[in-house]
Amino acid sequence: MELIKAPNEFLEKQVKPFDFENMDAEKISKDMIDTMLKYKGIGLASNQVGLDAQIFVMGEENPITVINPIITEVGPERVEMEEGCLSFPGLYFKVKRPAVVSVQYLDTKQKECIIKLEGLHARVFLHEYDHLQGITFDQRISKLRLEMAKKKQEIIYTKSYHLIKDKSK
Repeated sequence: MELIKAPNEFLEKQVKPFDFENMDAEKISKDMIDTMLKYKGIGLASNQVGLDAQIFVMGEENPITVINPIITEVGPERVEMEEGCLSFPGLYFKVKRPAVVSVQYLDTKQKECIIKLEGLHARVFLHEYDHLQGITFDQRISKLRLEMAKKKQEIIYTKSYHLIKDKSK
């Protein structure tokens, strides 16, 4: 699987429900987890690898696979934390999201799972869920904050490029 990086229309596509009859959930899950870990991520959605199906993986130590998710309840508290995204390398900004969510989804064996997530787990779930809806995290902040983050990213990449170039002399 290849990681899709922004800008790319597929990242803004709302994907179809996962089709267990025509897709191998176990293989796709394994490939997505391998891709996520290869890029040192903590979440990866199907849009990010060009797959038109509602599936994402999340977690570092014991990753889980989430298929056809539904958010059943959202807690009232919102927390602002810095987020990044594998499809937007080097871009980080603060995004306000619910601190607690209750969700249901299917695992790779089509078993229904119902769980309550808090903190970072809730944040990662919501970030990846957004991807399935065609929403990227840069759409969750103001245009001004996005432009500031892009300028910071450009400065960092320019400095990194010059450091690497200088070392190769």
